[in-house]
Amino acid sequence: MADHQMITKAAAMFFEYFGLVPDDDKKDTLQKIVQSFSYIPWENLTKFLAKAQLTERESRMRLPGTVISEHIHNGAGGTCFSLTAALGDILESAGYTCNPVMAEMHHGKNIHCVLSIITSDGTRFLADPGYLVPVLIPLEPGKNTKLDVYEKKMIWEPDSDGKSYDMYTQEGENKQWRYKVILKPISLTEFRRHWLMSFDATGMNSLHLNCLRDDRRLSAHNLNLRIVAKEGKQNEKLRDNYPGKIEKYFGLNRTVADAALKEWRKLCRSR
Repeated sequence: MADHQMITKAAAMFFEYFGLVPDDDKKDTLQKIVQSFSYIPWENLTKFLAKAQLTERESRMRLPGTVISEHIHNGAGGTCFSLTAALGDILESAGYTCNPVMAEMHHGKNIHCVLSIITSDGTRFLADPGYLVPVLIPLEPGKNTKLDVYEKKMIWEPDSDGKSYDMYTQEGENKQWRYKVILKPISLTEFRRHWLMSFDATGMNSLHLNCLRDDRRLSAHNLNLRIVAKEGKQNEKLRDNYPGKIEKYFGLNRTVADAALKEWRKLCRSR
């Protein structure tokens, strides 16, 4: 067992809520933690509200205790930075060695982050809560990693020196590049600097939510919902009851959803 004096408040809440017992550096426990954490939605509504309501930049960062507490009480989640920080906090409390690493996407460098995990036998994994990957991503030098997740294939391809990996998603013959993750560890100061800069990213002009529910993947962009399931895809408009439908589909409290919607509409009117 991990030393209970070392378990943070966020980790203690997480283990109790999901019924898990931290067990130092065991792969099956690691997988259970990552899988349970994937139930926490990726959403920027709480981040949108923090930016709109808090003038002090550093106070906008939703730290691990806030992420886990607000998920338990409001069904909230976070974006890649807050989710990666929270998962790292939980894994370190359980005795694992991990650190955040940065990734570049189409919109620029250092706008996505992933957690690098090294077990006691030297095996390296990635965990990508910001992309809602519900399983560990094993990395073997010089080899591709392929995972089938919710009707979509995810592929991590190493570069020639093994210092970075390109991630692609593939549906049928359609293969799309998503990000390049650089495995070089970064300091907490640098991670927080990129985190603060993310509040000014292009994606913060819209409301976004993504979650995994049973055999479905749900994505909402502003007032439109997309549901991808084994039997097919469907779209739904959220305009007539955005707060209620966000609570129904994503589990995020309708009061939070309503407040974010109002702030987003203010932003739209000001443009």
